[in-house]
Amino acid sequence: MVHDPYWDLDKDLEFPEFDAKKTALLIVDMQRMCAHPDGWMARLARDQGKPDHLKERFDFIAEILPNLSKLIAFCRSSGVEVIFVRIGYRTPDARDGKPGLVNRLDDTARVAEDLEILTEIKPLPHEMIIDKRSVSAFNSTAIDQTLRFMGINRVWATGVVTEACVELTARDASDRGYFTTLVTDCCASSTRAAHNDAVQRITDGNVIQGRTSADLIALG
Repeated sequence: MVHDPYWDLDKDLEFPEFDAKKTALLIVDMQRMCAHPDGWMARLARDQGKPDHLKERFDFIAEILPNLSKLIAFCRSSGVEVIFVRIGYRTPDARDGKPGLVNRLDDTARVAEDLEILTEIKPLPHEMIIDKRSVSAFNSTAIDQTLRFMGINRVWATGVVTEACVELTARDASDRGYFTTLVTDCCASSTRAAHNDAVQRITDGNVIQGRTSADLIALG
């Protein structure tokens, strides 16, 4: 259990009353490339003779999809902005992206389908899809400016993986002044242990809230 005892002395961060029009649901990297058992990451494992190497990851993603689907439906019906963030490079070998984010693209070629958001949570025509080339969505896109243009001050972070792209996106949102919530049952990692550790770290203290999808749906 990770806990900084300082937070026992501090006041809880007070979030403003829920306002759907000032809230955005960020869905991070739920694309075939890294969230589907036939996507690029899965093909990389198979090409190396390790077909079950990421089985826990894809099983975990399958478990959170119903929760995420319900949360998306609530957001669409209540007016919360639904925004999809995905890994999307301009070059075939990803040389325009952060080194180390996705390696070995020369070993297992990406295909056009790798960009697609999972069919279970397919974006509606009017919903934004933002391509990033870094771990955090805030470091290689105009998402911060976009959210501010729309008057959004609250962010709900979901997607994969909890301890990397989701965590850094959530932390950057919080550091920029957004009231940030990690939706704990709408995130997944390659292992449940990594996810659980990340949830504990991210939500310790007065920086980022941890809530379930049911908690957020109850706000409406």
